[in-house]
Amino acid sequence: MDQREQLAVDAVRSYVVALKRIRHRLFAAYPELTGLSDLLTAVRSTRVLPREGRSSTGIAYSVHGAGCRMTDEQGTEVDVDLVDGVEAFDGWRVHAFLEGREGESLSVDELHAACSRLAGWAELREVRVHRWYAL
Repeated sequence: MDQREQLAVDAVRSYVVALKRIRHRLFAAYPELTGLSDLLTAVRSTRVLPREGRSSTGIAYSVHGAGCRMTDEQGTEVDVDLVDGVEAFDGWRVHAFLEGREGESLSVDELHAACSRLAGWAELREVRVHRWYAL
């Protein structure tokens, strides 16, 4: 693996760490919700939660299209979509997560390849081949 490939793999791993941390904190505030599917229902169908808000644990969320963007107090932002019933992300979402951070700029294609490589190592699950990935 060359240096850029390693940088891309490390970048995806940093997104995964942030996603796990932020997601856990968001859903800790709403124990009745087990994940993104329940959050989308709470916002769209039952309307017990607003489309945008801040949890008691400090995580801001914004429901959009097929997913949700979650942001912690330091501005770290992760975004996931519901794909085939699974919370998933792609290289574009990892790229957005990396924007404004110091370091080399990686392309969406490099990040997609890194996601695919991590799926091959069983660190991620491939939801749709070479497109969507999940924890």
